[in-house]
Amino acid sequence: MVIVISSIMVAGCTLSPSAPGIPAGNMTVSTTPAPLSVIPLITNLAPVQLSEDCNRTIPSGNGEPFILINPISHHYIGDTITFDGVTSLPAGETISLVIFEAVYHSCPKSQIAIDDSVRHCHSGLRDTVVVSSGNCGIGTWSWEVNTSQHDFVKDQGYFISASGGGDRFVENTSFFTVSGIPKSNITLNLPENDPHENAIRFSGQVNNGNGQNETLHLTISSDSGKQVSCTIPVSHDETGYYWNYSLKKSDIVPYNFLTVNVSSATSPEISIERIFLYNNEPVYYPYDPYGP
Repeated sequence: MVIVISSIMVAGCTLSPSAPGIPAGNMTVSTTPAPLSVIPLITNLAPVQLSEDCNRTIPSGNGEPFILINPISHHYIGDTITFDGVTSLPAGETISLVIFEAVYHSCPKSQIAIDDSVRHCHSGLRDTVVVSSGNCGIGTWSWEVNTSQHDFVKDQGYFISASGGGDRFVENTSFFTVSGIPKSNITLNLPENDPHENAIRFSGQVNNGNGQNETLHLTISSDSGKQVSCTIPVSHDETGYYWNYSLKKSDIVPYNFLTVNVSSATSPEISIERIFLYNNEPVYYPYDPYGP
């Protein structure tokens, strides 16, 4: 997976009175997520593109039956995911669906097998849906799955497979991930120095169910008495919902350490506070980027 964090517009910042002092250090701290190892499976077919006059592009093999799975966005443990897509199968036909772990592992012999678990040793989470009528003679289907159930595991990859068609059997498979960031939480990454802008960059992720409708309050205080307060938006990419803010060092020097607090504007009890030294190292080890 590749985590992409882009710059965002920041508004509503206020500064405390300035004071003379010494500049901060320039040590850069960054982290790189470990790659996820998965079992290769069926490659996704491109989604059907429909226009107003019903001209469309379908998978190779014109006239052959197909089932397509729409792209699946990033989700967190606890989310209810709506899987959906289109198909050449007529309305009333049944599509069989199954979700299973992307990385195979055995289960203890003492563990009781159940029918609605995504684990390999339980044959995956299975269900059926009925095709509904769609535009231009193309059928549609959808399936809702609650990731707080069915043995979903944080930071794990999964495959969803859709199949049907009877004698003209057709199948398609798609890969998705479920993040381990729990519901109603804000994270704060280790700060990073930007030598080109003489700034400190703060960033993290947020997940409290409001998506990009959320606004965060950020307060950065130094031991010299200086303080910066900002209201910052939440953005979204393939890694989920995230935030970031670049603080000019001239707005906060002098300092030996910074206290950083990030909280939800809609739910102030959802917050995180951490203290960092002048070189961006955390005061306490090991560093925990998650809020309480």
